[in-house]
Amino acid sequence: MRLIRTIVLALAFSSAAYANTPLAVDRLRYHQALTALNEARYGRFQHLYHELNGYIARPYLRYHYLMDRMRHDRPRAVAAFLARYPQLPVTVKLRRAWLKFLAHRHDSKLLLAAYEPALDSDVSLHCYDLAARARAGQDVAASVRALWLTGQSLPRSCRGLAARWLHAGGANQSLLWARTKLAMRAGNAALVRRLRPRLSPAHALWVHRWLALAAHPARVLAHIDYPLTSRRARHMVRTAAVSLGWRSPTLAMSLWQRLRAARPLPGEDNNYVLRGLGLIAAADHLPEALPWLSAAVPRTNDGRLARWRVRAALRERAWGDVLMFIDAMAPSLRHRQQWQYWRARALAASGHAQAAQAIFTKLAGRFSYYGFLAADRLGRPYHIPNVPLTEPAGLLRAVDRLPDIRMAHELFRLHQHREARALWFQALRGLSEDQIEAAGLLASQWGWRDCAILTVAGTSAKHALGIRFPLLYRPLIEADAGRNGIDTAWVYGIIRQESAFIFDARSDVGALGLMQLMPQTGFITAREINLPITGDRDLIDVANNVDVGTHYLADVLLRARGEEPVATAAYNAGPTAAISWLPVRKPLPADIWIETIPYRQTRGYVKNVLAFTAIYDYLLNGRQDALVTRMKPIPPAVVVANGG
Repeated sequence: MRLIRTIVLALAFSSAAYANTPLAVDRLRYHQALTALNEARYGRFQHLYHELNGYIARPYLRYHYLMDRMRHDRPRAVAAFLARYPQLPVTVKLRRAWLKFLAHRHDSKLLLAAYEPALDSDVSLHCYDLAARARAGQDVAASVRALWLTGQSLPRSCRGLAARWLHAGGANQSLLWARTKLAMRAGNAALVRRLRPRLSPAHALWVHRWLALAAHPARVLAHIDYPLTSRRARHMVRTAAVSLGWRSPTLAMSLWQRLRAARPLPGEDNNYVLRGLGLIAAADHLPEALPWLSAAVPRTNDGRLARWRVRAALRERAWGDVLMFIDAMAPSLRHRQQWQYWRARALAASGHAQAAQAIFTKLAGRFSYYGFLAADRLGRPYHIPNVPLTEPAGLLRAVDRLPDIRMAHELFRLHQHREARALWFQALRGLSEDQIEAAGLLASQWGWRDCAILTVAGTSAKHALGIRFPLLYRPLIEADAGRNGIDTAWVYGIIRQESAFIFDARSDVGALGLMQLMPQTGFITAREINLPITGDRDLIDVANNVDVGTHYLADVLLRARGEEPVATAAYNAGPTAAISWLPVRKPLPADIWIETIPYRQTRGYVKNVLAFTAIYDYLLNGRQDALVTRMKPIPPAVVVANGG
């Protein structure tokens, strides 16, 4: 019911929207039907629903009704919807909810009729299906065996099914040991402990050793009291050494070297530990990372080792190693803008100015983060072309007439934004690039700006700045940025990366709105500025979200001593993490600091925000060198902590 209430409250139509036209009347009736459903006036809902016969968005009213009345309506009504509207994204949601309801009611007949094999990837639903099939007398042993043979713990819906299969003798010692090994590989100690009582004494001994290494790796590695001649034993101790590295890479390497001195261990085991501990040390910005990664022998297509070798060398400013490691990369990796930029930086630092300038010149023509950095190195303006997107009128009309596009547009007009987006992006599947660009242009013309941004992403319309980088909410953003003493272009860069202007965005971890504020952070910040916010709905409100978000961003910038790259990383990963990544001994060039951020998501986030900020600085102020002043050398942690 909360979803319906939110939709109803969002439908704040102006009086003009209710002009006496058939479509406007249908939209009003749709709104009234949702209100009736929210108030449990089902007779009123049914009356309005029947009056909307022929209205393109009518199936969505039926969906909301069935989700609300699932426990009370006739089962065939749900089945009829599933059969009639298989293409709607909400049909999948309805089917999943219906299957869970039927499973809890133990209605095997209806569950089997509603289930689809495409849902097998959802282990919980798959187990409901298997349990229903078993109750119907079908042999499901092979399917249960396939589900059971995993290193992960099974969801609750599978446990009874698995228990019955085990009681019937489904798993022999070979299968039990196979699953135990998968659980050990996944680090699932709880599952390993549950499986141990069923294992043979010989296998149980290995489990005992593995659990000891998992619980106390330093203590056990220092006193290994069994032979390391078998591959299994060596794999366990080398894995334990790398696991210990997450607590202390130097201690782990010391214990490993002591073990190697006492026991003959193959080079492949040493290489595994060098690589694993080297990657951990590189993420921790330890100087030991470079020699350890240099000593590791790369496997074929080991892109992670190749990338972090370069990053470890960058952090130490070992330019000769940077060149050597980039040259050793696979061509598909080496020729990317990212590594060409760093190759040019290394060449310039090594006295090869002419070779470096040639690479920078080529990169400076790119519309990208590394293109902007290269332009800065040459002292040239950025390559920021602005090419408005145009499409033939006939193509626009043809795309506009596509049924799913029309329905998605109508849902947008009804302010059912989540359903509209889901249907819109489903409708784009299978369209040509020209049709997708036309759809993006239509969305922009309708005022559906967030959808337009995401629609043209990845197409050849990357220079359509008016669509990809709109100046939405400009008076609000400029006022809040000015009030908090931060740069408007930077705020735009944050918003563009965080939400792409999806005002009601909700992330998987619960971040809300344009600036993707975590609720707790938002509520605390709102209290600081005396803004009355009582719940998520208030925090999603655009004005509130930007007000709170800009204040929090200003606070993060203050903690970062005015360093925008550090503050940007802190906005994404948290101030504690960002401060922990600062250099220890002396300032570090900002581009190196960004490139060596340990979290891949944050590293990409900072690059994107800075590139978007440069674009918005151009759109707002006409500047084409925005990153020069934003990427000063990053001071050591002690300077930031002590306030200079």
